Amino acid sequence: MTFRALTAKAFRSPTVLVFSSIVAISVLLIQALLFVPALVTQHRHAVQTMHASELTRLTEIFLSTDKNAFEVSVPLLGKKLVGLIVSDDDGQLLLDTGETQQYEPNNTALEASSSKKSLRMELPTSTGSVTVLGFFDLSEQWLTSKSLIVFLVLVSLSVSVVAGVCSAWATMRYFISPVETLSLALRESRESSEGRSPETIDVDANLDLKLIAEEFNALIEEQRKSSRQVKVKQQYLEFAAHHDPLTHLPNRLMFENALNTTVEDAISRDVQFAVFLVDLDNFKFFNDQYGHLVGDKMVAEVGNRLRTMMRDVDVVARLDGDEFVVIQKDVQDPSSAEEVAKRIMSVATSPYEYRGFTLKAAVSVGISNFPNDVHISQDEKMLGEEIVNNAAVALQEAKSNGKNQYQLFTEKMRSRLTARIRLEQDLKLALQDEQFEVFYQPKINIHTRQCTGAEALVRWRHPVNGFVSPEAFVPVAEETGIIIELGEWILQTACNRTYELQQKGYADLNVAVNISAVQFTDGNLLPMVARALEDSKLKPGSLELEITESAVMHDPEEVISSLHELSKFGMRLAIDDFGTGYSSLAYLKRFPVNTLKIDRAFITDISSDNDDVAIVEAVLGLGKHFNMKVVAEGVEDEEQLNFLKSQGCDIAQGYFISKPLNSEQYLAWLERWPYGVQTSDSHTESLPSDDDVYKTGT
Repeated sequence: MTFRALTAKAFRSPTVLVFSSIVAISVLLIQALLFVPALVTQHRHAVQTMHASELTRLTEIFLSTDKNAFEVSVPLLGKKLVGLIVSDDDGQLLLDTGETQQYEPNNTALEASSSKKSLRMELPTSTGSVTVLGFFDLSEQWLTSKSLIVFLVLVSLSVSVVAGVCSAWATMRYFISPVETLSLALRESRESSEGRSPETIDVDANLDLKLIAEEFNALIEEQRKSSRQVKVKQQYLEFAAHHDPLTHLPNRLMFENALNTTVEDAISRDVQFAVFLVDLDNFKFFNDQYGHLVGDKMVAEVGNRLRTMMRDVDVVARLDGDEFVVIQKDVQDPSSAEEVAKRIMSVATSPYEYRGFTLKAAVSVGISNFPNDVHISQDEKMLGEEIVNNAAVALQEAKSNGKNQYQLFTEKMRSRLTARIRLEQDLKLALQDEQFEVFYQPKINIHTRQCTGAEALVRWRHPVNGFVSPEAFVPVAEETGIIIELGEWILQTACNRTYELQQKGYADLNVAVNISAVQFTDGNLLPMVARALEDSKLKPGSLELEITESAVMHDPEEVISSLHELSKFGMRLAIDDFGTGYSSLAYLKRFPVNTLKIDRAFITDISSDNDDVAIVEAVLGLGKHFNMKVVAEGVEDEEQLNFLKSQGCDIAQGYFISKPLNSEQYLAWLERWPYGVQTSDSHTESLPSDDDVYKTGT
């Protein structure tokens, strides 16, 4: 490093400047303490010497002088003695010559100017002594001292410069240079790391900053340790983002990536593969019976078995809950997929022991083959989605056919799937375009033939297909949740129409509205009913809610609680299609229901089938025992009506009385249907004509 560069670094360094200033000030203080006393002493000595010299000269002159006739023939003043005052013992002024201050004989405190000094002396004469006050010019002595001061200042400055240079060199040598060396080592370590943790540095053992380097190395080690921990966490997060936490199988995200890769590879190499959707049957029941811990164990066990049985090149993933998916790659023969499906079912359903339980799963499998089951002209990303959807359709088919089996995807299933999707879309449009209509099927008191009300039934007037049967669209509406909005509209419409009819003079009319199991478990049923009654001004006692027996027994305890809430509100409750489900009498007596409806299946052959007769009699007996009214559905003729009357049935509805009618037809029917007991002839004549009947009624 050149001297210029050295000085440049030194002057830019605050440390050097501060250190040099401290050194210079220290030197100046030392000089002041040493040289100032010497200067003062030298000046004092020069003045004393001058005084002694003048005193000797004046003494020699005054010894030959008479003070009584004081006359001096020689010059008294000189270059140094510039003023002189002589007085006798009595203070009588004898001589006042030269540059003297104003003299007062009795003033003993004469003051000199800044450049002069006075001196009082007692000098002998030939006739006695006199008092002499001499005034001296000290400028020459001060000039001598000032030269000395200048010299001392120059020396001090020189010493300060030398001290500054030395301090700068020392700072550079023992501070700046080591820091620069350490900084360079740190920079090289950082630049060579390339995104990794910096490398540790090696420095001279004699370097004063070695402790800093060691601290830096310690920090690097801590950073490396933290980096390893972060890397482990990143790996864990990466694994968790793409794997299921319970089974450690690939999750849906990783499966979709693997599926897209498999599709691309199959197209490029012109090979086949198969997708298997595996779903545990009745898994909710299993969880409820054994607990979620055992259920999780079963899911993990099934996942592990599937992973073990498949090849390394195949993919086994858990999509959600109890659903797994398997990709079998490089399939030579599509028919071999059935053999794999059988193996999957055999492996997954093999029993195993866990905490004293012998667990055995039941699974359904849906299979779809690529490329046979997809449209190869589609976009590659859509092909993967289609193959999985096809497997899902096949899985649903397997479950619909009794579960615990496998099912290969077929074009017939695709057609049903397409039709279902179209139906779902049409349902959404139907709600928006108000294509639904509420029909009413009258109910009569069997003993008095008086109309007690009607059951509200929904009909869909499709703009292209005409009337669509509820059996076709209600299940789809329930699966998609559309039934919630649709059911609220039906309830509101039925309540409004019944209130209008009551205002027209049919005060005793009530209306029965079917409630879907989806609505019943939605949690919003009571507020919805209360809102409909409030908006329509219909009394709660004029509304009867019907729920099917199977829906009632889906979750009996929850249903009992909900039914009690509805009953407290004042409305009537009915169990529809009674006898077709699996009701327990222990639950039946706890249900706060007012009506049992005998399913039409037991009424149709009541005249010829003794079993149906026994069932109807049993239901009527239950109704009487539990103080419930019994409604018989599907009454088709007078003979059935008379039999039900003889058995004590309360209410009847069916085509013999009337088929489902729209709002205007219902009012017309009420106007034609006389109250009171009717003869069979008059009753027959009052039935609606065939033109008033829709064959899509349920």
